Amino acid sequence: MLEHRVELKIVDWDDVPFREAVDRAWDTIRGGAVDIDSTTAAAHLQLLLRGAGYPHATVDVHKTVDEALAHIAHFEVRRVPAPISVAG
Repeated sequence: MLEHRVELKIVDWDDVPFREAVDRAWDTIRGGAVDIDSTTAAAHLQLLLRGAGYPHATVDVHKTVDEALAHIAHFEVRRVPAPISVAG
């Protein structure tokens, strides 16, 4: 059986209450029925964080094709969306 793995990066690490909310939400995801490396798991994590009082929280998912085949994903969790840079 393949092991599903996620590297969870909390961008706002210095915000202890947010970090604790992420930890609680992640515990829920890990105990759920979906594969933790899936976009469904990332969406559920984002919804849990928004429901926990962080209405603008985002979860970005990064993975290469090889990582997807190996069931590995990188989730980047933010309290607010990352600013979009516009080239002038």
